[in-house]
Amino acid sequence: MRIIFCDSGFSPKEVDYMYAEEYKAAKQHFIPTSLISFEALKKGNIDAALKHVRASDEKIQGIYRGWMLRPEQYRQFYEALLVKNIELINTPNEYKFCHYLPENYEAIKAVTPKTTFKPLTSDFDIKDFEAELDVFGNQPIVIKDYVKSQKHYWEEACFIPDASDRQKADAIIRKFIELQDVDLNEGLVFREFVELEELTNHSQSGMPLTKEFRVFIKDGEVMTIFKYWDEGDYENVVPEIESFRTIFTSIKSRFFTMDIAKKKNGEWIIVELGDGQVAGLPDNADKADFYAQLKLTNNT
Repeated sequence: MRIIFCDSGFSPKEVDYMYAEEYKAAKQHFIPTSLISFEALKKGNIDAALKHVRASDEKIQGIYRGWMLRPEQYRQFYEALLVKNIELINTPNEYKFCHYLPENYEAIKAVTPKTTFKPLTSDFDIKDFEAELDVFGNQPIVIKDYVKSQKHYWEEACFIPDASDRQKADAIIRKFIELQDVDLNEGLVFREFVELEELTNHSQSGMPLTKEFRVFIKDGEVMTIFKYWDEGDYENVVPEIESFRTIFTSIKSRFFTMDIAKKKNGEWIIVELGDGQVAGLPDNADKADFYAQLKLTNNT
């Protein structure tokens, strides 16, 4: 196994500072690592991106721990690493399946908020999304793209109090698109707003935080669980995982995350899935233990 990290952008021999603790933890557990240039990878310059990745004499498993990639970028990355005898843990199709909510929505539909979505192929016009909004009547909803929201701009670009208030919805959606800018992924996603058990308000953005957990799944088994937020008192809440076993064991990915949360009525839901290679670790995460578990569960 080899962990692939992004370099600092200034030196091909230094890891990106956001992954410095993870890099150190991998080294502590004697897990081989390589550094790539994320900037070159984004630009499609694959030879420059992988210039310092040493080829393996025999095929080994690779796990990328770095910034999010668009599916086409991941495919190029995956195929270039194969030439060096390094096979990333998730195929391009598996990466896309967990990375894009519309790809995996049917798999989690029964236990996740009601969701509609549509590609954004031209300048935004709310009339093009009437059908997707009509599904919710006058319910409150949240807006995101196929991957991310602007949750730290909760009132301005995330939470729509009434889906039928098209003037308000239009303003919030446009602000969301403006903030996403070139990072907007594929299209727009509208999700039913569900009341979750409250935690606190974010100390900087004021966004309401709820009792959520990030669960890492590897080869169909729970690898580790983290509190999603670093702020607030979780009051010894223990996440309910077993009720989701049938679902997470059927997901088309070897390494992914399942974010779950507790509703005010006590029910647990899946908030969303994510590819395990680009899913962040909360500040509260024990990085050394994460890499110990990753090494323990390595079977190739």
